[in-house]
Amino acid sequence: MPDIAFVNGTFCPASEAVISIDDRGFQFADSVYEVVVAFDGKPFGMDAHLTRLRQSLKLTDMSLDDLPYDLNAVIADGLAQCAYPEAMVYLQITRGVQPRSHVVSGPVPLTLVATFRPKPVIEADKRRSGLSVVTVEDPRWAHCEIKTTALLPNVLAKNRARNDGFDDAIFVTTSGEIREATSANVFFVRNHTLVTPAATRSILHGVTRRYILQCARSINIPVEERSVNIDDLASAEEAFLSSTTLDVMPVTSVNSKPIADGNPGPVTLKLYDTFVDLLNRERTPAK
Repeated sequence: MPDIAFVNGTFCPASEAVISIDDRGFQFADSVYEVVVAFDGKPFGMDAHLTRLRQSLKLTDMSLDDLPYDLNAVIADGLAQCAYPEAMVYLQITRGVQPRSHVVSGPVPLTLVATFRPKPVIEADKRRSGLSVVTVEDPRWAHCEIKTTALLPNVLAKNRARNDGFDDAIFVTTSGEIREATSANVFFVRNHTLVTPAATRSILHGVTRRYILQCARSINIPVEERSVNIDDLASAEEAFLSSTTLDVMPVTSVNSKPIADGNPGPVTLKLYDTFVDLLNRERTPAK
């Protein structure tokens, strides 16, 4: 089965999906999105993703209630059609099609795009060796809690990191405060405590981030959500990134300097195992 897409009521091969050039998502990035993974046709963390989607829409003066489609039904249908054992569902909602103008001239139907592709595979060797990251100055706007498609700073930062031989970049303010990676939340371990930047409007409130904190508390790992600076990260005992597609991904170097001994740490590995157990429980049908 090829990758498939849903665009405003119609399923088609993803390679054939089209939207209007006057769509405000294309013209202005006037849109929000979510990425959901699914196992055997069952989305993981769907309620949390929908909650964040509703919040992103609310903060951009849109509403899921104005969408003329049942989003859960669209997702279920798409997953059934693609039949991938592990799928990645990308959802994008735009303010719709209007003649190009900064001013919205009136209510128009929202645009819904959904794509259904295989979940990206992380090679076992890469998960064992971990990521190398570089810190970059954060040029993004002040509402990173909105999962908007205005991702140009993220795209530029990640590509520059890759071109310089790193796996990813972490955004840092001019005062040295750590924010997040280009598409993932940041965690580190100090004194056997899991530390992550607080869920303010300066970072995306990651769904996987929420589950990682839940996993940590379930195995009695202390958690701190607070302001974090670059020195905290550089002197950490362990570090990792989390996202819907990365799960728990170790970080073993920052700015070409190893974190601790340069290997994934025991807390990171334990949290990954605990998160995988959580995924497996979600995948197991109730008896």
